[in-house]
Amino acid sequence: MGYFSKRGGGLTSSAASRARGKAFTRKRQQVENEPLRGELLSMEALEEQARVLAARFTLTPERPRGRDVLGRLRENIASLRNAYRSLSDDCRRGEVVDPAAEWLLDNFHLLEAESRSVIHDLPTHYYRKLPRLAARELAGQARIHALSVALVQHGDGSLDSERLTRFISAFQDVAPLTIGELWAWPSMLRLSLLENVRILGELLLEARAARKRANDMIAALDTSPEPALPDELLPAFVEQLRQRLREHDPRISALCARVDAQLEAEGTSTEEAVRAEHQREASDLVSMENSITSLRFCGTLDWSRYFERVSLLEQVLRRDPASAYMQMDFGSRDRYRQAVEELSLPSGQAQIGVALRAIESARQAARELG
Repeated sequence: MGYFSKRGGGLTSSAASRARGKAFTRKRQQVENEPLRGELLSMEALEEQARVLAARFTLTPERPRGRDVLGRLRENIASLRNAYRSLSDDCRRGEVVDPAAEWLLDNFHLLEAESRSVIHDLPTHYYRKLPRLAARELAGQARIHALSVALVQHGDGSLDSERLTRFISAFQDVAPLTIGELWAWPSMLRLSLLENVRILGELLLEARAARKRANDMIAALDTSPEPALPDELLPAFVEQLRQRLREHDPRISALCARVDAQLEAEGTSTEEAVRAEHQREASDLVSMENSITSLRFCGTLDWSRYFERVSLLEQVLRRDPASAYMQMDFGSRDRYRQAVEELSLPSGQAQIGVALRAIESARQAARELG
């Protein structure tokens, strides 16, 4: 049942580097979501956010058909393989790639290994038993999965042992998690981090396609002096034209002038587009580096020790008056926890209730014998 991994601090994007520029909020036809970025929170604010989520998350008593997270994982890996192939081809041709792309290329083996770990550690029948949320926008999602997404969002993909421990502990100040949820926690973190890397990978391909479009338009100037401009002038497209303008080709100057005019008509400018592209590259690099480093961390952390450190049930069982429980090895303690699962309803509070009754019975027996 073990899981979890290693890692130190982590980079965080500044507010400025994450500001893409309102004029360049894209339609996202190829990219389904923005990266998992929320407000960056201090440790104390993160703990408060965990308590807020615990109060807000309402569980459904039913067993709805849950979201197919493993199917989504396979889609993510397929998307990342596509990004890997495309970006690798660029490198072989000697083309410059984004710094975030270099991280993806250098660590693709890790992404595949961590995805295999999730598939192995989170079989479908196990996932379906996890408590699910009732809220409309999250209906059917495993509570522990939603919790992992929130933690990744509020740290820009940066995880470490202290954040993991304090976030989960603060959540359980309000709503105890089940044994199954705590064991699923590392897999859920991996799922969320891989999702984030997949989104970042698609952003890289979107920017790559925009730069290629700019280069193709420049090549077309040989036969068409005024090729039609794209309906949507992505920052990467504009930035690539500006880069090529340095070649001092007068035809590119004319093309850039047309782009300048279209951007001005839309209420923005080439300078803002270039700045937005540079900000995207910087913020995506930080998110990619954080997410990959956190995945590596998740592969080295001793999750068995983590589980026993944050489990409220474990804290109750360790009150055994004879201290026999604490003297057991991990496997024996785990069998006791499994017995609690079998004897209780599938909720954290119910599991703690069974453990409390067991400890009280042990104390009563000790008093009668003493």
